[in-house]
This record gives sequence, structure tokens and C-alpha cells, in this order.
Amino acid sequence: MKPALFLFTSLLACSVTYSQVVNDEMGQDFKDVSKFGSRQSGFEGLQTYHSGNVEGSQFFSPDWTTGTVTMITNEQFGKNYLFLYDKVRQELFIKPKDSSVVLLADKDRIGAFTLNTDKVHSFVPASAYDPSNTGNFFEVLVKSDKGYSLFKLIRTRFVKADQHRDMMSQATGEVNDAFQDQITYYIIKDGVVHAVALRKNSILKALPSVKGKASEYFDNHPDSPVDESLLIGTILYANS
Repeated sequence: MKPALFLFTSLLACSVTYSQVVNDEMGQDFKDVSKFGSRQSGFEGLQTYHSGNVEGSQFFSPDWTTGTVTMITNEQFGKNYLFLYDKVRQELFIKPKDSSVVLLADKDRIGAFTLNTDKVHSFVPASAYDPSNTGNFFEVLVKSDKGYSLFKLIRTRFVKADQHRDMMSQATGEVNDAFQDQITYYIIKDGVVHAVALRKNSILKALPSVKGKASEYFDNHPDSPVDESLLIGTILYANS
């Protein structure tokens, strides 16, 4: 029996029959995970934190998307599934194509996963690179075995609108709740972790062994804003 990767959520009543499953292997997967039952943590599946208008999103992509999951056993799947990543709870939801059943991936069994949106986005457990960062997923921006790697952590929180404080928005009737992303970048090499801000001095401080090359890259792009794109370019150039 394959190691179980899923826990059922309480989002939907699992009334679909196994005849909806596209092949015998997937049918066996469903039988394997059914013994876990519902998650008993007060978690209501994909229910969001709000009602009405809201800015931003708790999900990395607003729609179900294709992708892959690599288990810690190096088994990989994705062809028959769709994925939805919750940035608030740092959870990955999975459902078979042409099915209404929604599954919650067991974090402890995920070695990596990808989501296909505007491009392929790759994610890894943050604790694999930063043992103090448990329960989260890093997006991989640059991966190097010998040089510097760059990761991105998106933590999203739900913020209720403050109608008393935001008088201008209240006057225009545009007072909305919002999901706000809190983004941290990590530069890692040989197990040394540097959290960096999108500032030149912060980035150079995290690249001590290639500071000269990194400075050269900045000098070659004097009019470029210090944003994620410039940060990625700096790491790639410093590693070259």
C-alpha cells in the first residue's frame, strides 16, 4: 500500500462513487485515505474568513490549477489532479479532475510541489532549509547546490476593515476587508540563513563571499527598482 498523502476535509460530503475515479490506481488511493476520516480541528475545508467584498486572496491562485506533488519517498503524481494552495493556513488542497471530492495533503509527507499558473511555481517545506521555520512552504526562486539559493515565504493574514480609522475610504464607500501578504525573502548557502529585505545593503550583507559581484550587478542596473526581479538577477549573477 502506498504511504497515505491525504486527509479528508469536511468541505464536501464524499458521496461520489468510485466509478467517477479515472483509473484503478486512483480508486485504490481513495480507498487508502478514506480510513483517515474528517480532520478534527474545527477546520471547515475551503471556507473563507469573510463574506462580501474582500481585497486580495487567501489562495496563491484563485482557481484550481494543474501541478505536481513529490512525496518524501520521491513518488510523484499530478496528472489526474488539480491543486489549490492556501497561503493563510499554508495548506495544499487536492482534488481529482472531474470529481467533487476535495482532499487535504498531509504536510509531513510533502517533499515538494509545483503549481502551474502564469509559469511553474515550485514549493518546498521551509523546514528543509531553515529548521526554525516549521509548518510553512518556501517558493523556490533560485536553487543552487554550490552557490546561494533564494526562497520566498508568503504568509497571508485576514484584516478586517477599520471603518473608524479609514475615513477617506468610508466617505467613498470603499471599506473592504483584505487578505494581506507578508513576504520575506531568504538567501541560504551552506545552511546559513539570511532573511533579507528588498534593499541593496540588506542583500549585499547576505552575500559576503560574492559581495563584489553582487555590487557589480547593482552598478550595471542603476535605474532598476530593487524588487524581486532584481534580487533574482543578483543571485544568478553572483552564482555565475
